[in-house]
Amino acid sequence: MRQRADGTLALLVAALRESATHLESLLSLARAEIDGNVRAIVSLVAIVGTIPVLLIVTFFLGLDGIVKLLAVPFGSEAPAALIVATPFLVAAVALGWLGLRRMALSNLEPWRTWRQVKQDARAVARTRG
Repeated sequence: MRQRADGTLALLVAALRESATHLESLLSLARAEIDGNVRAIVSLVAIVGTIPVLLIVTFFLGLDGIVKLLAVPFGSEAPAALIVATPFLVAAVALGWLGLRRMALSNLEPWRTWRQVKQDARAVARTRG
């Protein structure tokens, strides 16, 4: 009986040793996979973050090229820069005007709600009358 208990104990010890070895290799594999995935994600984020920067730089270099191209017939960069900047100035003024209209006191939420309540009351009064 004693020999059988020793054999079972030896098998349990061997199984624990093998499971520890297996767990160690599993954790090593997981560490390598996570490291590779993190590197891939960081490189993708770097690429995706670089694209807008390059697009913005390209846009401004294109604007500078247009100014230089227009400066040749005018003989100066000042009128060329004014011509290139005019559409942006118009857009800025239009957006500013729209922003001021949106932020006007008459467009604030309580006033809009009050106007809607008055309009609804008039509509109900018309249907009853």
